[in-house]
Amino acid sequence: MAHWTVARPAATPGGPARVGGAGWTAAWLTGAVALAGEGALTAVVYFLAGLRDEHYFATGIGAYVGYLVVIVVAAVVLGLAGSIGSAVVVLPVVQLSRWSARRAGRAEGTRWCVAVCGAVAATAAVGAGVPTLLLGGGWTVVPAVLAATFLGLAPAVLCTRAVTVVRRNGARFGLAALVLVCGASLSAVVFAGGLVAYGTGLIQAYEPPRLTAAQLVGTWSDEHGGTLTLRSDGTAAAHDMGARAKEEASDGGASERCDGTGTWTTGTSPSGTTELELSVSGCTEGPGWYFGGTGERPTLFYWIGDPDSLNQYALARQ
Repeated sequence: MAHWTVARPAATPGGPARVGGAGWTAAWLTGAVALAGEGALTAVVYFLAGLRDEHYFATGIGAYVGYLVVIVVAAVVLGLAGSIGSAVVVLPVVQLSRWSARRAGRAEGTRWCVAVCGAVAATAAVGAGVPTLLLGGGWTVVPAVLAATFLGLAPAVLCTRAVTVVRRNGARFGLAALVLVCGASLSAVVFAGGLVAYGTGLIQAYEPPRLTAAQLVGTWSDEHGGTLTLRSDGTAAAHDMGARAKEEASDGGASERCDGTGTWTTGTSPSGTTELELSVSGCTEGPGWYFGGTGERPTLFYWIGDPDSLNQYALARQ
């Protein structure tokens, strides 16, 4: 009796391998940690870039505990968002890449997968851009969405695709762990490098403007119609100025507006920076006024209550 043997076609080198349930679990996990890593890196870059702008940090045990809580919550949120994004977006794109390659009779390689990511990003850009244009918005939303979608999608999809190419489940989960470690390490390196760049002066961090007495002369106003006029002879006049801001009123203080005259001069704060010393009878006696904003758009402010609350009463030059 003759026996016929049908040879199984060899898998295309670099192409998709047969992936079982455990394999797709590893692929989903890889996409999740890749997206979470991208989110962490984005948060680190955003934080470092924000150091160039006006910012203030609370200090003390309570503030440090709060920062720790924020970090833990952010990690949990990134993990959940990455898990959902991997299941809803990354895995479908990987499947689309495999399916489209089979339909086209092509090997599903890295270039093909990148092209599919580009097509998905272009579709998202058109989907977001057309309604925006119809509603009178700008066309810049199209390239912005295209770039953001592609840059966010392609790395996660390529990492996930790499898991589907690997043959053994142990190696697949090992690759997921490698993506997690590399993502966390990249964020840590960027964070440390950014701090070093600021610390060495390679990147200029925010510094409050150094205003001279001549630059302080003029009228300063809040957002509620209150004004403070500083004259060159050292006298000052406050009109309808809030001695208590809305933030303080929410803490139980009565919001007050006041008028009065007095004097002003410059002095040195406990931290060694220059501050405005203002004395207007019955209105703004007591707190030191600090300089904020930029040299082109300076502000005067004082802390309401505990500086760790980060609540300010601020005036801007008219």
